[in-house]
Amino acid sequence: MTVKIVKAKPRLRRYTDLAAAIHLLQTKSLTILDPEKWDDGNDRAALAEYKKRRELKSLLALCFADCNETYHHWKVFAPGMSGICIEFRRELLIPAFDLMLGVQHRSVEYRPIDLLAKKPFAPWNVDDLPFLKRAPYKPEAEYRVIYCSTEEETKAVSIEIDLSWIDSIKLSPWMPKALHPAVRTALRRIDGCGTLPVQSTTLIDSETWKLRIEGAV
Repeated sequence: MTVKIVKAKPRLRRYTDLAAAIHLLQTKSLTILDPEKWDDGNDRAALAEYKKRRELKSLLALCFADCNETYHHWKVFAPGMSGICIEFRRELLIPAFDLMLGVQHRSVEYRPIDLLAKKPFAPWNVDDLPFLKRAPYKPEAEYRVIYCSTEEETKAVSIEIDLSWIDSIKLSPWMPKALHPAVRTALRRIDGCGTLPVQSTTLIDSETWKLRIEGAV
C-alpha cells in the first residue's frame, strides 16, 4: 500500500480589498468577523448550528486560501480593481492562532450532501461543523480560523501579527497599471512597511505566457 504524503503549502493567502489591507498593515492585526453576511447560506447555517449547540454568545470566522493563486479566488473574494491578496508565511502565522484563547483553526473539509443524511452525524461530530462545507466548494481550498466565546458577545476580535510574516502583497489583476506605483508607495509609507514587497500579478496578462504561446505555434 502506497501512502500519499500531502505537503502543506508554504503560504496562506488572504484575499481581501485595499481598505482592509490598509487596516491590517496599520493595526498590525488580523480581524476575525461575524460570518452572518457571508454569501454561502449553507456555510452560515453550519456555523449557526454549531453556535446554538455549543451555546455560544460569539462565533467569528476568518478565511485563507491554502493553495496557489487562482482566478477563482480573485474573482470571488477580491473582485474589482481594489482587490488585494496578502501572502503570509504559514510557519510564522499559524503559531499566532494557537496563542489566542478561544481560537480554533484547520483546513475545511468538503463533503457530498448525501453523507449528511446518515445518522448519527458520522463521520463527523458537532465540533467539525465550523470546518465542513459542501463538495462543490472544494476549489476554495479554505483554511479557516474561528473564535468562540460563551461569555462575551462581540462582532470582531483581533489577532496581533508581525509584518515580517507577510511574504508579499499582490495588487488586483484588474487594477490599471498606471495606478500601481501610487498604491505601492502609499502602502510602503505605512509604519513598518517600507520594504514590504508589493507586486503586480500577471494572472490575466502574462508576457511570459504570450511569448511561449507565440513560440509554440
